[in-house]
Amino acid sequence: MGGMMGGKGGGKGEKDDSEKAVDGGKYHWQQKGEEVQVRIPADPPLAKKDVAVKFKRASLQVTVCGEAVIDGALAGPVEVDECTWCLAPGGVELQVMLTKQRDGEWPALLEVK
Repeated sequence: MGGMMGGKGGGKGEKDDSEKAVDGGKYHWQQKGEEVQVRIPADPPLAKKDVAVKFKRASLQVTVCGEAVIDGALAGPVEVDECTWCLAPGGVELQVMLTKQRDGEWPALLEVK
């Protein structure tokens, strides 16, 4: 089976909706159509009070236990009212869901400077 070393499927210009790890696995993200899902593994498990998420049209800030995990301009604008976050059962993972304003592939979660 194929590994995680960056190859694409059949090579016919398919959309790459596979999950991508960022910062050595600090978080993972993937996109499908207008939805973007970000997963942040938590060890030790988190409680709601440990998490602060700020959605803005063009940026995202995620703070876990006082440490900024994601803080920057998004690769595209989002519908703030349709963005949400939750903790997985047991607090083992923080899940952030974003809804793009426009359908289309993002080259990365955060804008490349």
